[in-house]
Amino acid sequence: MDTIEFLSSVPLTHDLSKEQIETLASFTRKKKYRAKQLIIAENDKIREFYMIVEGMVKMFKNSVDGREQTLHLFGPGELFGMCATSSDFIFPANAMAIEQSTLLIFPAEAIKTLGHQDPAILFNMISVLSCMLKDSMSMIETLSLMKIPQRVASFLLLSTPEKACSKGDYMEMVVNQKEIAKVLGTTPETLSRILKKMMVEHIIEVKGKHIKVLDCESLEELAAV
Repeated sequence: MDTIEFLSSVPLTHDLSKEQIETLASFTRKKKYRAKQLIIAENDKIREFYMIVEGMVKMFKNSVDGREQTLHLFGPGELFGMCATSSDFIFPANAMAIEQSTLLIFPAEAIKTLGHQDPAILFNMISVLSCMLKDSMSMIETLSLMKIPQRVASFLLLSTPEKACSKGDYMEMVVNQKEIAKVLGTTPETLSRILKKMMVEHIIEVKGKHIKVLDCESLEELAAV
């Protein structure tokens, strides 16, 4: 898939014309990152933002005692670093490719210029940021107010196609349990035990990286306990 075709499929370009998308594509450049390669380090000053084309990127922080807390996982079509369009933005965390990844890089000044010509892209960026803020608020609630089984159930619900449960929904664990455990603030061993318990109780079915929801009501009840 070429850059123009890819950009045509993502929320950032919603309602933009073909000519606008072509102009946007002309500003971008593609860059490949190997697995575990650092993209941005905490406190780096950046003047560009990023969109994942292929692969997976995690944003994380390290505590003074060396523990790692994953803040967000980004997959294809998702953006990070958009605040770079407003000023010389100091990045608040680390961003690393979890697997071999291809990213589109957008120079902030070029996007500002395009936005002055046609504000539609800026409104789309606001919409994307609003959705990210909503997801971040949900994650803060999950980590600060919920016990670990609740966190796992909430994570599974948010991972369903419509972020709401329907019996038979499939979701793919695009990263391993170790990375998911870092997102949820627990250990891989604890996460594995909770998933196994859900399987025994016929709430979910796990086959490799695929999870099938068997009992929506029980999953929602567990998330709300």
